Amino acid sequence: MTEKLSASAQRGIARRESILHAARELFAEHGFVLTSLPMISEKVGITHAGILHHFGSKEGVLRALLEHDGPVPHFNSWVMGMSGLDVVARLPEYAEIVITNPLAMELQFQLFWENRHPADPMHEEVLHDIVIRDHIATEIGGVLAEQGRASEVDLQALAYNIFAFVIGANSQWLIGRDNDLLRRAYHRYTASALRVLSGESSPGDPALAIV
Repeated sequence: MTEKLSASAQRGIARRESILHAARELFAEHGFVLTSLPMISEKVGITHAGILHHFGSKEGVLRALLEHDGPVPHFNSWVMGMSGLDVVARLPEYAEIVITNPLAMELQFQLFWENRHPADPMHEEVLHDIVIRDHIATEIGGVLAEQGRASEVDLQALAYNIFAFVIGANSQWLIGRDNDLLRRAYHRYTASALRVLSGESSPGDPALAIV
């Protein structure tokens, strides 16, 4: 039988949730670097010492927030669950995740920018660029190898292009919030990439539509 939480424990959980909710909004709007503990505490209505009591530091708040929200909508966790040509064919599904998670996407891009250098403290935790590209290249390469066509496509360049498209399309959406245009861009890019992978178009074809 599950023990009932004390009133004090319930208040502590509720307070942590309030802090994470406020931090999510502030980090998404201002970025991690420009958001201070007093800014979070003012939004929640407690002292910043109260935030330190729950999380230890501002970085502790961010790490708890990333753990609390889970991997979605991070493209890394999404694409790592795909195999074979699904890493391309199912890209339009990710557009829907972007559209339904605007605040999380704002936060994701703030963290990307602030941790874009390999020496930055959370670079590997929020960017995953090499991991993403290697996974895409490996999955596509496996399919092409089975077809005896592995030498026809520069897998690393294609994986780089796919990841670049996702980042670029999503950043454009954050500026204009045009859902229909984002969907169309994802669908058209996906169709173009699949034509290359099926051998219908050459990766170097200047007429290839990439958006």
